[in-house]
Amino acid sequence: MPNVLVVDDDGDGLEIRKLILERRGYAVTTAADAEQARAAFSSVSLGAFDAVILDVRLPLIEDGLALIREFRAASPRVRIVVLCGNRGDLDRREEASMADEILSKPARVEALLNAIAGEFS
Repeated sequence: MPNVLVVDDDGDGLEIRKLILERRGYAVTTAADAEQARAAFSSVSLGAFDAVILDVRLPLIEDGLALIREFRAASPRVRIVVLCGNRGDLDRREEASMADEILSKPARVEALLNAIAGEFS
């Protein structure tokens, strides 16, 4: 069962994504801010994450950008799916090339599932 970390400061969106992924057979850990995400990602008891779904604004874009850099450096194989309300947030930023997928919010369920399934198909 693939392990997925979902990071979003919107509690409703976080819970909805968690339920959708769990119903599809994913083991899901959630984080509501950058500090929780860092703690979950570095936790040895949770094992390695196969994918991270990350809202780039937590609420500050700097938090999301920092997490992209940190997660990519810590685990080159982790699949990073970035959600953004404004795709311009990642224009001309090196973090865009570190993400495997960038989806506009609100992301359709099928698009989200396809984005993370690339690693597990």
